[in-house]
Amino acid sequence: MTEICITITGIRKPGLNESDFHTYLTNHHAPLALPFLLKYGIKEYNLIDNFTTCRPYAEEMQMSKKLADYDYIVQFVMGDIRDFKRLWEDEEFRASVKPDHENFADETRSGISIGYRTRFIGVERDELKN
Repeated sequence: MTEICITITGIRKPGLNESDFHTYLTNHHAPLALPFLLKYGIKEYNLIDNFTTCRPYAEEMQMSKKLADYDYIVQFVMGDIRDFKRLWEDEEFRASVKPDHENFADETRSGISIGYRTRFIGVERDELKN
């Protein structure tokens, strides 16, 4: 199955350390956003912290000549981009969740991509075990 995936490569707000960022996003922002994501049928909402403690592993494996220069990744997975568009245009979301980004993100330096996600490993792995 092919799905739509919105990926944000984010930069933390200046002065916010990795631990405080993670705590804020998981304990405040995600719970604030979750009801809207569920309301509009978003299938997945994921946070990947690009903590400096993990960077030596990337250097050791030498998988790329350049280490990614963002602090975190947020991904939203949905069946139809119109679901996210409706969420983004929801006035209550725009009044309560959108302004909260200023508390943890440097949106002037963050990036976004929207594309199709094709899963190769997922539920199928569990099916192979049976």
